[in-house]
Amino acid sequence: MFEPNWASPPGDTIARMAVTECIPIHELAERIGLEEDVFAGVMDGRVQICDNIADALSAELGASRQFWNERYKQFIADQERITGSKPSQSLNAWGHSFPAKALRDLGWLPKGSRGDRLGEDILQFFGCDSINSWNERYSAGIGQVAFRTSFAFEADEMATLAWLRVGELQSDQLTLGKFASSEFKKRLPALKKLCSLKHPYLYFPKLQKVCAECGVGLVSSKAPKGCRASGATWTAKQGNPVIMLSFRFLSEDHFWFTFFHEAAHVVLHGTDHISVDGGDPSPLGETAIEDEADSFAQDVLIPHSIRDEMLNAVPTRPHVRRIARIADVTPGIVVGQLQKAGVLQPHQFNNLKRRYRWNGDTLLPKLSQPRKYS
Repeated sequence: MFEPNWASPPGDTIARMAVTECIPIHELAERIGLEEDVFAGVMDGRVQICDNIADALSAELGASRQFWNERYKQFIADQERITGSKPSQSLNAWGHSFPAKALRDLGWLPKGSRGDRLGEDILQFFGCDSINSWNERYSAGIGQVAFRTSFAFEADEMATLAWLRVGELQSDQLTLGKFASSEFKKRLPALKKLCSLKHPYLYFPKLQKVCAECGVGLVSSKAPKGCRASGATWTAKQGNPVIMLSFRFLSEDHFWFTFFHEAAHVVLHGTDHISVDGGDPSPLGETAIEDEADSFAQDVLIPHSIRDEMLNAVPTRPHVRRIARIADVTPGIVVGQLQKAGVLQPHQFNNLKRRYRWNGDTLLPKLSQPRKYS
Protein backbone atom coordinates (compact mmCIF):
# COMPACT_ATOMS: atom_id res chain seq x y z
CA MET A 1 0.00 0.00 0.00
CA PHE A 2 1.25 3.52 -0.82
CA GLU A 3 2.29 5.48 2.28
CA PRO A 4 1.75 9.23 2.05
CA ASN A 5 5.01 11.04 2.64
CA TRP A 6 3.87 12.96 5.70
CA ALA A 7 3.27 12.29 9.36
CA SER A 8 -0.11 12.83 11.00
CA PRO A 9 0.42 14.52 14.41
CA PRO A 10 -1.51 13.39 17.51
CA GLY A 11 -3.66 16.51 17.23
CA ASP A 12 -5.46 14.99 14.22
CA THR A 13 -6.81 12.20 16.42
CA ILE A 14 -7.38 14.45 19.42
CA ALA A 15 -9.46 16.87 17.35
CA ARG A 16 -11.62 14.10 15.88
CA MET A 17 -12.25 12.52 19.27
CA ALA A 18 -13.07 15.92 20.78
CA VAL A 19 -15.76 16.37 18.13
CA THR A 20 -17.11 12.91 18.91
CA GLU A 21 -17.30 13.78 22.62
CA CYS A 22 -18.77 17.24 21.86
CA ILE A 23 -15.85 18.96 23.59
CA PRO A 24 -14.79 22.27 22.00
CA ILE A 25 -11.10 22.00 21.21
CA HIS A 26 -10.36 25.35 22.89
CA GLU A 27 -11.75 23.97 26.17
CA LEU A 28 -9.85 20.70 26.05
CA ALA A 29 -6.51 22.10 27.26
CA GLU A 30 -8.12 23.45 30.41
CA ARG A 31 -10.04 20.23 31.03
CA ILE A 32 -6.91 18.08 30.85
CA GLY A 33 -4.91 20.58 32.92
CA LEU A 34 -2.36 21.80 30.38
CA GLU A 35 -1.11 25.29 29.65
CA GLU A 36 -2.11 26.53 26.21
CA ASP A 37 1.40 26.38 24.73
CA VAL A 38 1.99 22.87 26.11
CA PHE A 39 -1.33 21.70 24.70
CA ALA A 40 -0.39 23.17 21.31
CA GLY A 41 2.84 21.15 21.49
CA VAL A 42 0.89 17.97 22.22
CA MET A 43 -1.36 18.66 19.25
CA ASP A 44 1.47 19.16 16.76
CA GLY A 45 3.72 16.46 18.25
CA ARG A 46 6.42 18.70 19.73
CA VAL A 47 5.50 17.62 23.27
CA GLN A 48 5.71 13.93 24.13
CA ILE A 49 2.52 12.25 25.29
CA CYS A 50 3.77 10.90 28.60
CA ASP A 51 1.74 8.68 30.91
CA ASN A 52 0.21 11.65 32.76
CA ILE A 53 -0.94 13.34 29.57
CA ALA A 54 -2.11 10.00 28.16
CA ASP A 55 -4.20 9.41 31.29
CA ALA A 56 -5.73 12.89 31.05
CA LEU A 57 -6.60 12.40 27.38
CA SER A 58 -8.06 9.00 28.19
CA ALA A 59 -10.26 10.49 30.92
CA GLU A 60 -11.65 13.21 28.66
CA LEU A 61 -11.70 11.55 25.23
CA GLY A 62 -11.65 7.83 25.87
CA ALA A 63 -9.21 5.16 24.61
CA SER A 64 -6.46 3.79 26.80
CA ARG A 65 -3.17 5.14 28.06
CA GLN A 66 -1.45 2.70 25.71
CA PHE A 67 -3.45 4.04 22.74
CA TRP A 68 -2.26 7.61 23.33
CA ASN A 69 1.33 6.55 23.98
CA GLU A 70 1.35 4.51 20.79
CA ARG A 71 -0.28 7.36 18.83
CA TYR A 72 2.65 9.62 19.71
CA LYS A 73 5.20 6.89 18.95
CA GLN A 74 3.62 6.29 15.54
CA PHE A 75 3.93 9.98 14.72
CA ILE A 76 7.62 9.95 15.65
CA ALA A 77 8.17 6.77 13.62
CA ASP A 78 6.47 8.36 10.59
CA GLN A 79 8.68 11.43 10.91
CA GLU A 80 11.77 9.25 11.04
CA ARG A 81 10.57 7.29 8.03
CA ILE A 82 10.12 10.50 6.07
CA THR A 83 13.47 11.92 7.14
CA GLY A 84 15.22 8.69 6.27
CA SER A 85 13.45 8.10 2.96
CA LYS A 86 15.16 8.67 -0.35
CA PRO A 87 14.43 12.18 -1.60
CA SER A 88 14.11 11.00 -5.18
CA GLN A 89 11.19 8.62 -4.79
CA SER A 90 10.59 6.79 -8.06
CA LEU A 91 7.99 8.67 -10.10
CA ASN A 92 7.19 5.44 -11.89
CA ALA A 93 6.51 3.54 -8.66
CA TRP A 94 4.51 6.44 -7.27
CA GLY A 95 2.34 6.61 -10.37
CA HIS A 96 1.58 2.91 -10.20
CA SER A 97 0.18 3.33 -6.67
CA PHE A 98 -2.88 4.87 -8.37
CA PRO A 99 -5.64 2.83 -10.11
CA ALA A 100 -4.47 4.03 -13.51
CA LYS A 101 -6.88 1.96 -15.63
CA ALA A 102 -9.90 3.22 -13.70
CA LEU A 103 -8.72 6.81 -14.09
CA ARG A 104 -8.13 6.32 -17.83
CA ASP A 105 -11.56 4.75 -18.25
CA LEU A 106 -13.17 7.81 -16.64
CA GLY A 107 -11.20 10.16 -18.87
CA TRP A 108 -9.26 11.65 -15.97
CA LEU A 109 -5.97 10.50 -17.49
CA PRO A 110 -5.04 10.32 -21.19
CA LYS A 111 -5.55 6.93 -22.82
CA GLY A 112 -1.81 6.61 -23.30
CA SER A 113 -0.93 7.09 -19.62
CA ARG A 114 1.29 4.07 -19.05
CA GLY A 115 4.85 3.28 -18.11
CA ASP A 116 7.17 6.23 -17.56
CA ARG A 117 4.48 8.68 -18.67
CA LEU A 118 1.99 7.65 -16.00
CA GLY A 119 3.56 9.46 -13.05
CA GLU A 120 3.85 12.73 -14.98
CA ASP A 121 0.22 12.55 -16.09
CA ILE A 122 -0.96 11.92 -12.51
CA LEU A 123 1.05 14.88 -11.25
CA GLN A 124 -0.59 17.01 -13.93
CA PHE A 125 -4.03 15.71 -12.93
CA PHE A 126 -3.37 16.86 -9.36
CA GLY A 127 -1.87 20.17 -10.48
CA CYS A 128 1.58 19.43 -9.05
CA ASP A 129 5.06 19.50 -10.58
CA SER A 130 6.78 16.94 -8.36
CA ILE A 131 6.10 14.21 -5.81
CA ASN A 132 7.39 16.52 -3.10
CA SER A 133 4.93 19.26 -4.07
CA TRP A 134 2.14 16.65 -4.20
CA ASN A 135 3.04 15.45 -0.71
CA GLU A 136 3.10 19.01 0.58
CA ARG A 137 -0.18 19.98 -1.04
CA TYR A 138 -2.11 16.85 -0.11
CA SER A 139 -0.99 16.74 3.50
CA ALA A 140 -3.94 19.13 4.01
CA GLY A 141 -7.35 19.81 2.50
CA ILE A 142 -8.82 16.91 0.55
CA GLY A 143 -5.67 14.90 1.21
CA GLN A 144 -6.45 14.94 4.91
CA VAL A 145 -10.07 14.04 4.21
CA ALA A 146 -8.97 11.00 2.23
CA PHE A 147 -6.14 9.71 4.37
CA ARG A 148 -7.55 10.51 7.80
CA THR A 149 -10.77 8.67 7.12
CA SER A 150 -9.97 6.08 4.49
CA PHE A 151 -7.22 3.98 6.04
CA ALA A 152 -9.86 1.49 7.23
CA PHE A 153 -11.53 1.26 3.81
CA GLU A 154 -11.68 -2.09 2.11
CA ALA A 155 -10.82 -0.08 -0.95
CA ASP A 156 -8.11 1.96 -2.64
CA GLU A 157 -7.24 5.19 -0.82
CA MET A 158 -5.67 6.60 -3.97
CA ALA A 159 -8.88 5.98 -5.95
CA THR A 160 -10.72 7.91 -3.25
CA LEU A 161 -8.24 10.77 -3.40
CA ALA A 162 -8.53 10.90 -7.22
CA TRP A 163 -12.33 11.11 -6.90
CA LEU A 164 -11.98 13.96 -4.42
CA ARG A 165 -9.57 15.71 -6.79
CA VAL A 166 -12.27 15.77 -9.49
CA GLY A 167 -14.58 17.40 -6.97
CA GLU A 168 -11.88 19.88 -6.03
CA LEU A 169 -11.46 20.88 -9.70
CA GLN A 170 -15.22 21.36 -10.06
CA SER A 171 -15.57 23.36 -6.86
CA ASP A 172 -12.80 25.72 -7.96
CA GLN A 173 -15.04 26.74 -10.88
CA LEU A 174 -18.04 27.61 -8.70
CA THR A 175 -18.94 31.14 -7.68
CA LEU A 176 -19.88 30.88 -4.03
CA GLY A 177 -21.33 33.43 -1.66
CA LYS A 178 -20.17 33.84 1.91
CA PHE A 179 -20.98 30.70 3.87
CA ALA A 180 -24.10 31.22 5.97
CA SER A 181 -24.76 28.11 8.03
CA SER A 182 -28.08 29.23 9.47
CA GLU A 183 -29.43 30.27 6.07
CA PHE A 184 -28.32 27.00 4.51
CA LYS A 185 -30.00 25.00 7.26
CA LYS A 186 -33.19 27.04 6.90
CA ARG A 187 -33.39 26.42 3.15
CA LEU A 188 -32.70 22.69 3.23
CA PRO A 189 -36.30 21.45 3.77
CA ALA A 190 -37.52 23.27 0.66
CA LEU A 191 -34.79 21.67 -1.46
CA LYS A 192 -36.36 18.23 -1.23
CA LYS A 193 -39.14 19.50 -3.52
CA LEU A 194 -36.62 19.29 -6.34
CA CYS A 195 -36.94 15.50 -6.19
CA SER A 196 -40.14 15.92 -8.22
CA LEU A 197 -37.85 16.56 -11.20
CA LYS A 198 -36.99 13.16 -12.62
CA HIS A 199 -33.71 13.88 -14.36
CA PRO A 200 -30.46 14.71 -12.53
CA TYR A 201 -29.58 17.24 -15.25
CA LEU A 202 -32.75 19.15 -14.27
CA TYR A 203 -32.59 19.09 -10.48
CA PHE A 204 -28.86 19.04 -9.80
CA PRO A 205 -28.10 22.53 -11.22
CA LYS A 206 -31.00 23.98 -9.21
CA LEU A 207 -29.73 22.26 -6.09
CA GLN A 208 -26.24 23.51 -6.83
CA LYS A 209 -27.46 27.09 -7.30
CA VAL A 210 -29.21 27.28 -3.92
CA CYS A 211 -26.18 25.76 -2.19
CA ALA A 212 -23.90 28.32 -3.85
CA GLU A 213 -26.14 31.18 -2.69
CA CYS A 214 -25.56 29.95 0.87
CA GLY A 215 -21.81 29.64 0.31
CA VAL A 216 -21.76 25.85 -0.07
CA GLY A 217 -20.14 24.17 -3.05
CA LEU A 218 -22.00 21.17 -4.47
CA VAL A 219 -20.30 18.85 -6.98
CA SER A 220 -20.68 15.29 -8.19
CA SER A 221 -18.79 12.62 -10.08
CA LYS A 222 -18.86 8.93 -10.76
CA ALA A 223 -16.45 7.18 -8.42
CA PRO A 224 -13.63 5.07 -9.87
CA LYS A 225 -13.36 1.39 -9.09
CA GLY A 226 -11.97 0.98 -5.59
CA CYS A 227 -13.71 4.09 -4.20
CA ARG A 228 -16.81 3.25 -2.16
CA ALA A 229 -17.66 6.83 -1.20
CA SER A 230 -21.27 7.97 -1.38
CA GLY A 231 -20.48 11.52 -0.38
CA ALA A 232 -17.84 13.71 1.19
CA THR A 233 -17.47 17.13 2.75
CA TRP A 234 -14.39 19.28 3.11
CA THR A 235 -13.42 22.93 3.46
CA ALA A 236 -12.12 24.63 0.33
CA LYS A 237 -9.13 26.97 0.30
CA GLN A 238 -11.37 30.05 0.52
CA GLY A 239 -13.14 28.65 3.59
CA ASN A 240 -16.36 27.46 1.95
CA PRO A 241 -17.65 23.96 2.69
CA VAL A 242 -17.90 21.62 -0.28
CA ILE A 243 -20.27 18.67 -0.63
CA MET A 244 -19.41 15.98 -3.17
CA LEU A 245 -21.77 13.18 -4.21
CA SER A 246 -21.11 10.05 -6.25
CA PHE A 247 -24.67 8.85 -7.07
CA ARG A 248 -23.61 5.54 -5.57
CA PHE A 249 -26.21 2.78 -6.11
CA LEU A 250 -27.81 4.97 -8.81
CA SER A 251 -31.17 5.38 -7.09
CA GLU A 252 -33.08 8.51 -6.12
CA ASP A 253 -33.63 7.53 -2.49
CA HIS A 254 -29.94 7.00 -1.90
CA PHE A 255 -28.97 10.24 -3.66
CA TRP A 256 -31.33 12.46 -1.68
CA PHE A 257 -30.58 10.81 1.64
CA THR A 258 -26.85 11.21 1.02
CA PHE A 259 -27.23 14.88 0.09
CA PHE A 260 -29.08 15.72 3.30
CA HIS A 261 -26.70 13.54 5.34
CA GLU A 262 -23.72 15.50 4.00
CA ALA A 263 -25.59 18.79 4.50
CA ALA A 264 -26.10 17.78 8.13
CA HIS A 265 -22.35 17.44 8.60
CA VAL A 266 -21.92 20.94 7.19
CA VAL A 267 -24.48 22.65 9.45
CA LEU A 268 -24.12 20.52 12.57
CA HIS A 269 -20.51 19.41 12.72
CA GLY A 270 -18.38 21.43 10.37
CA THR A 271 -16.05 18.46 10.01
CA ASP A 272 -14.34 16.99 6.95
CA HIS A 273 -15.42 13.43 6.35
CA ILE A 274 -16.31 10.75 3.83
CA SER A 275 -19.45 8.62 3.91
CA VAL A 276 -18.84 5.04 2.89
CA ASP A 277 -21.46 2.32 2.51
CA GLY A 278 -20.96 -0.97 4.24
CA GLY A 279 -18.86 0.33 7.11
CA ASP A 280 -17.75 3.32 9.10
CA PRO A 281 -14.52 4.66 7.58
CA SER A 282 -13.54 6.83 10.52
CA PRO A 283 -10.72 5.50 12.69
CA LEU A 284 -12.75 6.16 15.82
CA GLY A 285 -16.14 5.01 14.59
CA GLU A 286 -17.89 8.36 15.07
CA THR A 287 -21.26 6.71 15.47
CA ALA A 288 -22.85 9.58 17.40
CA ILE A 289 -22.03 12.07 14.65
CA GLU A 290 -23.12 9.72 11.88
CA ASP A 291 -26.34 8.87 13.70
CA GLU A 292 -27.07 12.57 14.13
CA ALA A 293 -26.53 13.18 10.41
CA ASP A 294 -28.77 10.21 9.58
CA SER A 295 -31.53 11.53 11.85
CA PHE A 296 -31.24 14.98 10.33
CA ALA A 297 -31.59 13.60 6.79
CA GLN A 298 -34.54 11.40 7.78
CA ASP A 299 -36.37 14.29 9.44
CA VAL A 300 -35.91 16.53 6.41
CA LEU A 301 -37.19 13.91 3.99
CA ILE A 302 -39.99 12.54 6.18
CA PRO A 303 -40.96 15.00 8.95
CA HIS A 304 -41.16 13.53 12.41
CA SER A 305 -44.86 14.40 12.56
CA ILE A 306 -45.67 11.76 9.94
CA ARG A 307 -42.82 9.34 10.49
CA ASP A 308 -44.78 7.18 12.96
CA GLU A 309 -47.65 6.91 10.50
CA MET A 310 -45.22 5.87 7.78
CA LEU A 311 -43.57 3.21 9.92
CA ASN A 312 -46.55 1.75 11.76
CA ALA A 313 -49.09 1.24 8.98
CA VAL A 314 -49.18 -1.89 6.83
CA PRO A 315 -46.76 -1.12 3.97
CA THR A 316 -48.73 -1.09 0.74
CA ARG A 317 -48.16 0.86 -2.46
CA PRO A 318 -51.16 3.14 -1.80
CA HIS A 319 -49.75 3.82 1.68
CA VAL A 320 -46.33 4.66 0.21
CA ARG A 321 -47.87 7.06 -2.30
CA ARG A 322 -49.99 8.72 0.40
CA ILE A 323 -46.99 9.34 2.65
CA ALA A 324 -45.06 10.65 -0.34
CA ARG A 325 -47.78 13.22 -1.08
CA ILE A 326 -47.90 14.38 2.54
CA ALA A 327 -44.11 14.60 2.84
CA ASP A 328 -43.74 16.25 -0.59
CA VAL A 329 -41.27 13.63 -1.82
CA THR A 330 -41.43 10.81 -4.36
CA PRO A 331 -42.69 7.31 -3.55
CA GLY A 332 -39.19 5.99 -4.16
CA ILE A 333 -37.79 8.09 -1.32
CA VAL A 334 -40.47 6.73 1.02
CA VAL A 335 -39.60 3.19 -0.06
CA GLY A 336 -35.95 3.86 0.72
CA GLN A 337 -36.83 5.09 4.20
CA LEU A 338 -39.05 2.06 4.86
CA GLN A 339 -36.27 -0.26 3.72
CA LYS A 340 -33.73 1.56 5.91
CA ALA A 341 -36.08 1.18 8.89
CA GLY A 342 -36.57 -2.55 8.19
CA VAL A 343 -40.30 -2.21 7.50
CA LEU A 344 -39.68 -3.27 3.91
CA GLN A 345 -37.10 -5.78 2.75
CA PRO A 346 -34.40 -4.50 0.36
CA HIS A 347 -36.11 -6.15 -2.61
CA GLN A 348 -39.64 -4.87 -1.94
CA PHE A 349 -41.35 -2.07 -3.90
CA ASN A 350 -38.16 -1.20 -5.76
CA ASN A 351 -40.18 -0.59 -8.92
CA LEU A 352 -41.36 2.63 -7.25
CA LYS A 353 -37.83 4.02 -7.23
CA ARG A 354 -36.32 6.09 -9.99
CA ARG A 355 -33.05 4.57 -11.14
CA TYR A 356 -30.09 6.16 -12.89
CA ARG A 357 -27.36 4.93 -15.22
CA TRP A 358 -24.00 6.25 -16.30
CA ASN A 359 -23.84 6.91 -20.02
CA GLY A 360 -20.83 8.87 -21.26
CA ASP A 361 -21.05 11.83 -18.86
CA THR A 362 -19.10 11.00 -15.69
CA LEU A 363 -20.42 13.95 -13.68
CA LEU A 364 -24.17 13.31 -13.79
CA PRO A 365 -26.00 10.05 -14.61
CA LYS A 366 -29.13 9.78 -16.73
CA LEU A 367 -32.57 8.55 -15.77
CA SER A 368 -32.92 4.81 -16.39
CA GLN A 369 -36.27 3.31 -17.40
CA PRO A 370 -38.55 6.27 -16.68
CA ARG A 371 -41.71 5.29 -14.82
CA LYS A 372 -45.06 6.87 -14.15
CA TYR A 373 -45.61 8.12 -10.61
CA SER A 374 -49.29 8.41 -9.93
